[in-house]
Amino acid sequence: MNVDFKGFNEQILTFEADSSVTGKNQWVTISANGKVEQADANSKLVGITVNVRNGYCGVQLGGIVTFAKNGSIDLGYTKLVYTADGIKKDTTNGKEHLVLAVDDNTVTFIL
Repeated sequence: MNVDFKGFNEQILTFEADSSVTGKNQWVTISANGKVEQADANSKLVGITVNVRNGYCGVQLGGIVTFAKNGSIDLGYTKLVYTADGIKKDTTNGKEHLVLAVDDNTVTFIL
């Protein structure tokens, strides 16, 4: 791709991290007041970790992310969910995101 979407409207908040949150690039969901845990396929995604340290993590809530994809994903506004095999399209349970680019392995979208 010839363009770079990095930096657009990035929003990062610090949360307490439960023991399932261990590193960068984990999808997380809110588990308690001010606390996040690793997301699963049934979770409403909050964001993606940008760092984890001393029981806390920075979570990117906005901006552009590129992540592994699972299956076919449409460009434009598309409902997406997290799975262990990557982000996938789910018109029933997904949260709508603006998908900017898709290739064989990844999807780039606005959180």
